[in-house]
Amino acid sequence: MTTTLDKYGRILIPKRMRELLGITPQTQLVITEEGNKLIIEPVPEENPYEEKDNMLVFVGELESAYERLIEQDREERDNKILGL
Repeated sequence: MTTTLDKYGRILIPKRMRELLGITPQTQLVITEEGNKLIIEPVPEENPYEEKDNMLVFVGELESAYERLIEQDREERDNKILGL
């Protein structure tokens, strides 16, 4: 398949290839060179979960203020237990 570099140095990855590889606008790509070839590969996403003692445990990083999220979750559980 052939594509063209535009005047800003961008290339278009054909839709069929993007879909096949699961590449979305947010997908990070690694570009390497081998001789006179460019190799473009999606960065594999890390699984933020691990199985520990037969339980699925989140081991990734939260992107927002996790202390507030934890407090909010605790309040919701307390309200549910208290019937509020």
